Amino acid sequence: MHLSRGVPLLAAALVATVLTWPTPAAGTADGHCARQDRVHVPGAAFQRSACLTDLTTTGLAGTPYTDTADQAGLTARATRTPSGVPGVQIDGYFPDPSRFNATHGWQHDAQFVIRLPDRWNGGLVITGAPGTRRQYATDTAISDQVLAQGYAYAATDKGNNGADFYRDGTRPGDAVAEWNARTTQLTRAAKRAVARRYGHTPSRTYMTGISNGGYLTRWQLENHPELYDGGVDWEGALWTADGPNLLTSLPAAVARTTGSARDEDLYAVGFARGSEFLWPYHEKAYWGSRRRSTAPSSTRPTTPPAPARPRGPPRSRCWRPAPPTRSTTTPHARRPSVAPWPGWR
Repeated sequence: MHLSRGVPLLAAALVATVLTWPTPAAGTADGHCARQDRVHVPGAAFQRSACLTDLTTTGLAGTPYTDTADQAGLTARATRTPSGVPGVQIDGYFPDPSRFNATHGWQHDAQFVIRLPDRWNGGLVITGAPGTRRQYATDTAISDQVLAQGYAYAATDKGNNGADFYRDGTRPGDAVAEWNARTTQLTRAAKRAVARRYGHTPSRTYMTGISNGGYLTRWQLENHPELYDGGVDWEGALWTADGPNLLTSLPAAVARTTGSARDEDLYAVGFARGSEFLWPYHEKAYWGSRRRSTAPSSTRPTTPPAPARPRGPPRSRCWRPAPPTRSTTTPHARRPSVAPWPGWR
């Protein structure tokens, strides 16, 4: 029997698919992964769901359902990792024209992950990626911990990521503004997805995050208290429209690493006298690696210095607002269910 050239190529594609996305377990009518087929994420342009025997990194490591490399450095080596949390995982993305995120080979931003444990405690935890990382970055630090307690979990890549994230949008600040809009979008969509899986909306919803995820936490709680019951800002970065923020202090810090700025220049933008002993570490771990992303370019104007405090040791803030298996692929063609941010295109 003679096979056409297309058959080996098709076979190779099928094998690649199997290797890339392991066959999930089958769901049951009333228990494991119940109602999986009914769970659609409102506003998503694409989603893929899987019924898994373990939603924690203990069971997901080495599979496409997490990315351990993107989690590096965020937890201590002895961090305890739970296991044995079966349920549904949904991966997908909302409509977005930018293409920074190559996870799953999708080359599409506004990617998200939602995890729905079989044994649900009625709560939902939302987070956004720290730094310039992506949606799986806090799987060990946050997802594992809350899933083990029975919470549903959802994380966003913030709509742009990587060292060139600032190029997203048409005006300075568009990229950061999108982080907030994407987090609001995911929170609303995740609440509805939870309701479709369990039969009712979460009884409580919390926001948390590390670094830029901590900033997202503070912004969400301040601007959308109706969506959350509380949150933890974990060493959140400070981003304000007119400063002080990292962009008003970081240029001077980076310039010092190249010898083009003096200690007095750092004091002038808000670095405290007495903090000098911290500078060598930050110069090695942060400032030097930021040279490219903070260098002036034709696509990003420079920002004039303004007073700012240097980023200190990790710290967290808790805040509570005042009361007021099977695998399915589901395409959608809807616009995001959030108001457009500046530079939306």
